[in-house]
Amino acid sequence: MSNLKVKNVIFDLGAVMFDWNPEKITQGFTDDIELQKKIQSELYYHKDWMDFDCALLTEEQAIERASNRLNIKLEQTQKLFKQTKESLILITRTFELLKDVKEKNLNAYCLSNISPELFKHLRDQYELFDLFDGIVTSGVENVAKPGKRIFEILFERYNLNPHECLFIDDSAANTATANKFGVATITFEGKKSCYNAILTHIQ
Repeated sequence: MSNLKVKNVIFDLGAVMFDWNPEKITQGFTDDIELQKKIQSELYYHKDWMDFDCALLTEEQAIERASNRLNIKLEQTQKLFKQTKESLILITRTFELLKDVKEKNLNAYCLSNISPELFKHLRDQYELFDLFDGIVTSGVENVAKPGKRIFEILFERYNLNPHECLFIDDSAANTATANKFGVATITFEGKKSCYNAILTHIQ
C-alpha cells in the first residue's frame, strides 16, 4: 500500500451515506416471516436487483418481475418499491463527514450501485450531491461493483491516482476490488471506530 497522502475520498451511498437495511424494510412491509425472507432473497438479493441497479431493467419491469416471483399483487409490489425508496434516509454523521472532507480541501466522489430511479429520488430529496466533485453510478454506466470496470471509469473520468484515494463502502467484496487498485479502504459498519478510521486517513 502506498504512503501517499489521501486527496480523494470516495463514498458509497447505501448503508454509508443513506440507510440501507432490506431486513428492516421487509419487516415494515409485512408481518409474515416467510414472506419477509422471500422478499429479501427474491428481490434485494436477486440478480434482477443488480440488473435494476445497472439500468438493464426499468423500475416498472423490476416491479412486474418481482410481483410474479413473490406471488403478490402488482399494487403491493409497487408499494414495496415505494417503501424501499422512502427507507433511504440520510445518515447525518456521514453527511457531516462529507462536509469535513470538503472543508479540508479534499475531493469527494460518489461511487454507487444504484438505479436511475432511486438515484433521482435521492437527488430530488437532498442537496448533498452538489458537494461531490464527481459521481459514478451503476445506473448510468451499466456496470456495477464489485466489478473492476466501474472503478476504472471513476479513475479515468476524474484523472484520479488510486494511491491517493480512500474508498468507504459497506461491502467487503467492493473494498477488496478497490484494494487491488492500491486504494486505501474502510469497510463501513456505521460504528464509531469506522468514523475514527476515516478521520485518521484524512487528517
